Amino acid sequence: MILLAGKDVPAGNEFATSVALKGRIPVITASAEQKEAISEADYTAVPWNRSSALSARALLLHCLNMPHRLDEAVLIFDEPHIAATYNHTDLTENARIIDELVIGYHYATQEILARFEQKKTRTEEHPAVGKIVFLYKTNPSQADAVATPAVRAGTTSSPLVSAAAAAFKAFAENTVALHAENPNIYPVLVSCDTHNEVALRDTTLASWLCDYLDSIDELKKRPTPKQLVSWVKAGTKKAGGFGLF
Repeated sequence: MILLAGKDVPAGNEFATSVALKGRIPVITASAEQKEAISEADYTAVPWNRSSALSARALLLHCLNMPHRLDEAVLIFDEPHIAATYNHTDLTENARIIDELVIGYHYATQEILARFEQKKTRTEEHPAVGKIVFLYKTNPSQADAVATPAVRAGTTSSPLVSAAAAAFKAFAENTVALHAENPNIYPVLVSCDTHNEVALRDTTLASWLCDYLDSIDELKKRPTPKQLVSWVKAGTKKAGGFGLF
């Protein structure tokens, strides 16, 4: 079972469906407006109030109450999608960005890591290590548009969305560094720039990610902390091939 958090349904439908086609059982987040979990043919959608620590706990409890074991989690920061969603600059929207795009990822990560820490018994069917992925799809900032005239202003992130993206990147890197030698957790950093062909569609990105996560199980030696804190470019053939972000 794999938890997908950060690109809620319906925007995350393609990602979840593609993951299901790779033999996984996806649980994906839905906005807090969806009051109850909904089981579709390919995935289960669970409400997530990003600004609430209790909601993050409830999200993980829902996974634990399912008949399958949670083995993987993906925290998705899709900046192009986020930039289009959070496109206002009033004070209410600014507070929402801080709550949902910064604090929310912290709460979810803490609950995921706490769950993986509880997995102490390794079996062939259920390996003890829990895989947590921080997936970051980049988007040009307004500063990029000034520096590079070819960047269209309408495609850029607002200042606060750019700041939230930087916060996600820093949080991901330092979380990975903190758990790089934890035998119960295998952290992965994945970057997708705007020219990455694999990341152009969620279907191909999700399919590649599942193959990449499968390749981790074939590693004879765990990567070094220095390797783990390097961002893997989407499309890298298998674990062990690290590309700098």
